[in-house]
Amino acid sequence: MILTFLLAVCSSMGCNVQRPARVPGETDIRVVSVTIQSKTAEPLQLELGELPNRLGMRVASLIYPMRSYGVFREAEDRRRITAYWQTYGYFDVQVDEPEVRFDDAKTTAAITWKVSEGKRYRIGSVNLLHAPEDHERALMRLIPFGPGEARVDLEKFRKVRHTMGEYLRRRGYGHANIYSRAFVDRSKQEIYWYYYVDTGPRTRVGKIIVDGNARVPAELILRRIGMQPGDPYDLATKEKSEWDLLDTGDFAAVFIRSNVDVKFIVPGTAPDTGGELKDEQVDAQGNLVPRKLPSDVDLKVHVVESPRTQVRLRAGVEADPTRLDASAESRLWLRDLFGPWHHLVLEGRFGHGWLWDVDKRPDDPSGFYGEALARTIHPGLLGRLGDARMTARFFDDLYPTFHLREVTAGPGIRTALERNLFLDLDLYFRAGWQLGFGPFDNAARDAFSLASTDRSRGADAEAALTWDARDNPVEPMKGHMLALRTQLSPGGALATHRWLSVVPDARGFIPLSPSLSIGVRAAGGWVLAAGDNGVPLGPRFFGGGAYGMRGFGRHRMSPYATSCETVDPAAAPSCRDVPVGGLSLMEASLEARFLPPLKPIGAITFVDVGGASIKSNPLHEGTNLAFGLGFRLRLWYLPMAIDVAYRLLDHGTTQKPGSWDPYLLFFRIGEAF
Repeated sequence: MILTFLLAVCSSMGCNVQRPARVPGETDIRVVSVTIQSKTAEPLQLELGELPNRLGMRVASLIYPMRSYGVFREAEDRRRITAYWQTYGYFDVQVDEPEVRFDDAKTTAAITWKVSEGKRYRIGSVNLLHAPEDHERALMRLIPFGPGEARVDLEKFRKVRHTMGEYLRRRGYGHANIYSRAFVDRSKQEIYWYYYVDTGPRTRVGKIIVDGNARVPAELILRRIGMQPGDPYDLATKEKSEWDLLDTGDFAAVFIRSNVDVKFIVPGTAPDTGGELKDEQVDAQGNLVPRKLPSDVDLKVHVVESPRTQVRLRAGVEADPTRLDASAESRLWLRDLFGPWHHLVLEGRFGHGWLWDVDKRPDDPSGFYGEALARTIHPGLLGRLGDARMTARFFDDLYPTFHLREVTAGPGIRTALERNLFLDLDLYFRAGWQLGFGPFDNAARDAFSLASTDRSRGADAEAALTWDARDNPVEPMKGHMLALRTQLSPGGALATHRWLSVVPDARGFIPLSPSLSIGVRAAGGWVLAAGDNGVPLGPRFFGGGAYGMRGFGRHRMSPYATSCETVDPAAAPSCRDVPVGGLSLMEASLEARFLPPLKPIGAITFVDVGGASIKSNPLHEGTNLAFGLGFRLRLWYLPMAIDVAYRLLDHGTTQKPGSWDPYLLFFRIGEAF
């Protein structure tokens, strides 16, 4: 149905839809089912995994198109099924001719394959030959199996050679190659595995040339990569140089090609050959003959420059039990506007928050909010990797019944300390306004360290250290991210208020399979060294929401203070409780993520813990805990999330499941964590 709809739309738009050429023996008979089952009474031991989707005859799905019936495809699929079982050590497997059942009109076919697995072979021995003595132990640790291993996976075991080769190439052996061979003894039902190491000489940089540049002079590119002829050459330095060039913002793609004697294998290529050996690499006794290679490695720096002018537009939606937010964002890049590596970036975001379940007053600020930023970027202005910038930013955020507006402007620097490690330093002048916040009496201001005025201004120093090694910044399944952010307002003659904020953030992901991963996040924040005139809204902490602790709505996990005002002198004051933000915050999450590759849907389970307090201990007022289920839709590169949560603990008090209050529903488009 979906395919028919897409074809109809395409046809109406004038698309040239042509049927692919037929393969030999192909028919128009539609395959409606493919079954692979044991020939004996014993069930199959090997899971099918992605095998049904890789067959020449298969059923249609949302991802894979249907492949029709054909007699030649029968033979192909029989070999595929046999090879699949042999890949996992079942070398005695037998696959019968398929049983094919056609309907009366012979328009559909149901196919059944019957398999006799036989016994799964074991690893008899593992051998590593010709490894450098000082790296032999480390290479052996990279081999994930040993003698007696029964969970044989030939493809996985072969590809260990790439990991070992990369290990050596990162340590100065630019030509390093590893060859993998498996010898099968059918009489003993054992496999003897050999890895042959050919490191080649230690390598150094030879000639360097630049290709593909038009706006950026070659001398700037050569200075940025930091490699010169005669320097030691290794894979890690090459990759770091590529990232350093990309970090300038001027290039859409960068690749440094070297003339090392290593064949590039596209990630995911299967099956792996184990490494191709030429005749001259094997002597008469079958021993490996080391290659004779030069030490100098010539480099060619290929760059693809990004468009001089580039616009990006994005829209987002976020909803929780207390509010609905819709926003639109834009970014305009004007690259090399002031000369090579002197860019101008303009950003804007406009949003509206619809608040409900709040005690709004007629004069409360509206739900519109947004921000605007203008920034000049100057890569390499402060040394090879010291990137300078000048920033001016207007920021307006909507909180429950009040707004925070800030204007910041000043210089900053950014540098990549390592491939995934970044340091940002900025020195700003900041001016902030609290709109509709309060009023609060003196007792409340003292108890919650609230600012004595609704305006703040002065010097502001910010620093951030980020180590981001996640495999995907939107839906990561492995890797980690560590970040530490600090902000200082010195007070005294330089600022109206004094504070120091420290905000650590740690995220880690442990893959259990290609589809299943465990994600852990722990984030916190503290405001220290507060002045006598209190802490304004800017550095205060509010938790909760679809991106935070999912036991509360956005900005709702916070200490609350009572705000009273006299509307009618003859009546009692009108009072309400207002979230004022904490001086400490903790939010932690544990997620089990099921996100199958190339699938449009996924699911998670989660547990969130958090707290916010005016004390240094964020759990001083009690622990908040929520758990729930989530669903993920991954369409058109838009990761959409729907989370259903139940708040079990509210400030240490167990919630009653009979009411609606502990149940929360969240929706968002964007990064998970």
